[in-house]
Amino acid sequence: MQKFVVIDVETTGQSASKGDRIIEIALVVIENNQITQQYNQLVNPEQPIPTFISQLTSITDEDVDTQPVFAEIVPEFKGLLDNAILVAHNVPFDLTFLNEELERVGESKIHPYVVDTVELARILLPKAPSYKLNELAEYLMISHANPHRAISDALVTADLLIMLINKLQSLPENVIQQMLSISHPLRTDFAKLCESLDQQAIRTDIEEIRGFSLKKQEEIKENEAYISQDFSTYLDEIYGDHGKLAQVYARYEKRNAQVFISEKIYDHFRMNEHALIEAETGVGKTIGYLIPAVYEALNHHNKVVISTTNTNLQSQLIDQDLAKLDLPVRTAIMKGKSHYLSLQNFEQFFHDSNYRSYQDILLKAMIIVWLTETTTGDLDEIQFPVEKHPVFYQIVVNNEKANEMWKDYCFYQRMIKTATEASIIVTNHSLLAIDMLAEKPILPAYQKLIIDEAHQLEQMATNYLGDSLSYFELTHFYQQLEKSDAISIRLQQSIDTVKYETDILFRQLYQYVKEQNKKQKNVTDVGRLKTVWNHDKPIELIDSVYRTIMVIKDLAQLFPEDITDEKKQILRVEELLRQLLIEEKQAAVTWLEIDQQGAENAVFIQHEPFSVKNTLQSYLFREKQSIILISATLTMNQSFRYIKERLGLDTEHTKEYIVEHHFDYQNHVELIIPNDLPAIQYPNNDDFIFAINEAIISIAEKTKGRMLVLFTSYDMLRKSYFILKETDLLMDYMIIGQGVSTGSRNRLIKQFQAFDKSILLGTNAYWQGIDIPGNDLSCLIIVKLPFQSPQDPVYIKKADYVKSKGMNPFMELALPQAVLQFKQGFGRLIRKDTDHGMIFVFDERIMTKRYGKTFIQSIPEIPIHYETMQDLLNRVSKKWL
Repeated sequence: MQKFVVIDVETTGQSASKGDRIIEIALVVIENNQITQQYNQLVNPEQPIPTFISQLTSITDEDVDTQPVFAEIVPEFKGLLDNAILVAHNVPFDLTFLNEELERVGESKIHPYVVDTVELARILLPKAPSYKLNELAEYLMISHANPHRAISDALVTADLLIMLINKLQSLPENVIQQMLSISHPLRTDFAKLCESLDQQAIRTDIEEIRGFSLKKQEEIKENEAYISQDFSTYLDEIYGDHGKLAQVYARYEKRNAQVFISEKIYDHFRMNEHALIEAETGVGKTIGYLIPAVYEALNHHNKVVISTTNTNLQSQLIDQDLAKLDLPVRTAIMKGKSHYLSLQNFEQFFHDSNYRSYQDILLKAMIIVWLTETTTGDLDEIQFPVEKHPVFYQIVVNNEKANEMWKDYCFYQRMIKTATEASIIVTNHSLLAIDMLAEKPILPAYQKLIIDEAHQLEQMATNYLGDSLSYFELTHFYQQLEKSDAISIRLQQSIDTVKYETDILFRQLYQYVKEQNKKQKNVTDVGRLKTVWNHDKPIELIDSVYRTIMVIKDLAQLFPEDITDEKKQILRVEELLRQLLIEEKQAAVTWLEIDQQGAENAVFIQHEPFSVKNTLQSYLFREKQSIILISATLTMNQSFRYIKERLGLDTEHTKEYIVEHHFDYQNHVELIIPNDLPAIQYPNNDDFIFAINEAIISIAEKTKGRMLVLFTSYDMLRKSYFILKETDLLMDYMIIGQGVSTGSRNRLIKQFQAFDKSILLGTNAYWQGIDIPGNDLSCLIIVKLPFQSPQDPVYIKKADYVKSKGMNPFMELALPQAVLQFKQGFGRLIRKDTDHGMIFVFDERIMTKRYGKTFIQSIPEIPIHYETMQDLLNRVSKKWL
């Protein structure tokens, strides 16, 4: 019988080697899957406890002053560790601290078998939303009464371990054997852990294919029901006081704006007309458009496609919003090929011994477990930053046709089949754009389309109607070619030549970007340097482009005609390089980006057309009977003119609606603009940066945090982050910076919400698409009106093109884009009826420039205060008293 001992320690800091000490220790003994003993003790660290640690753990200097020092408690707990497997949630942290303390007091270090529950949970619970202990506890419904206290964390970890062992016990035998065969790099002593398992469970829901266990597909045919009522009666059954929504939502109140959206969409579906609907965030527009979509599908037998901005929202639409309506309608989620696991590619990756790094093994283990659970093969289901992993391009679907061995199990083809049988298809703007120009349509035939978050359609279409290429993609493509069945000595030599020339080319491109940025530094919102690919390129660089294209063309000739996929892909690479780096198009821009700290060949090439309206007209607005574009930000100064022009919408035959405001903005929001901050100067804006950070500190002291600060410059964000981190005045605050703090956008937002005193700094990605309702956000700061930098080389190229057409680049390009982004930023503050707060704008141009009125008139009418910073701070003090 295995004995496990769970350990958790609270400490004065993160580094035992730098003198941080244990302030609390807890041990929980597990035998025969039962907790048999507990030990918990506060420890005097003989040094002050930092304020931040006290805030996190609630352990103060006073709590530990009278407690024993570590040397005095060693005899109390050390015997519990005998012959035990040590378990911790992030075992290196707890074990390192324990051993440092043991060695410090003259005891021997311990070297036990270990189980890391972070690692084990990532492998065995691949669909968990997070692997932080408190979030895992919530996901698994484990009671966690006192997070960040040792005994509470240890008990939760113990419960988690028991659940993980039970999960391991339920896996097919071959999955266990596969994990054992690759487990050497893992922190967990996997073989020792498996000794505690009983006989493996017999699974009837699993089938074994080529050594892998896959979840069996169940053919579930949902019976779609015809809705007998007319649409008006149907709306009453949904929205009425005793309707479906009232049964789902506590304290439900009918929203006239929501009903209005449903009615207008249904009317335009029936009249085969397009419509633009601007409806503020929080009115429930998703339910508003789902209801007429379902009615159209069930009563008029028309397939309805709903497109939204990202893949997370797709799943939310089906699994949450549509599920609440509980309607018998067949649905499907459609995403691009790169979202789906290719079983044939994964089989190669799993057996390839070249991939044996810790991250490789973790990914392999996660996927073999996930395959016993997933019926979709959609990699968005697993919580692993797959797109950032070096093997991403090798394990996803990259050809529509699976090879003979796996064709009956291809997740991508299965998704296509499901979509053909569905009445409601939920896709994303990217796939919608790709589908428009695909030789063979990806989406099933449809005539009714709802485009949610429609303000992003143009940019998404621009991205996908343009082109991109990176060194990263090319090297993985070459690696795939080397695994081809047709590989020969001659072919390998040709691939080696291509790799050599590609490496030289991309190193030269990298140096070109660095040289161009010496003249004028241009940084993207993720910190990359960028430069436009202009006419004045060095001749040796152009020669390198031609040499690379030539050797790629030679490589293609070595593939026989019947091996079409590889040859097509090679010729596509040749064509891409030619289009991106040789051909020059007047109505488009190509630019290069590099990571400032990246490898000296890691170059990203981007290409965009200046306008996509003709394409959207030809493939969408003239082709489909009815398209509804809905968003919170479609108008500028109460006019749809700009968005209609950019998208190519027919003015006469497209109806426009601005839904009345649902929230009480007048009493819930105030717009605050200081009139005495230094002016923004380019390129030296140090005075402005110091002034705004003084203001942020002063505001934080009044509001106690809960602040979102929106920047337009990543460089300014970084500088501000380090100023705020270094000031003693914000020692009690959690400062989180996009691109500086580690973690995805969602993780940083959760971290922001977890602390009372927190300040979140974000750039473009944080102006829209994030939801921080209630008291989690009460102060929004817009550092600068979101005009694109006039020095940005891509903007300059676009502005020159607009000017060549006889138009004003500021009025036609800069101002409309800035106003729409400003509206998006404004919408971050008020998400619910009860939300309230202040919006600071540190850019007085909103009051002093003629165009400032356009910003103000494009948002709801709210009180505006334009005063000195000190007067405004006094106003804030009264507000927060």
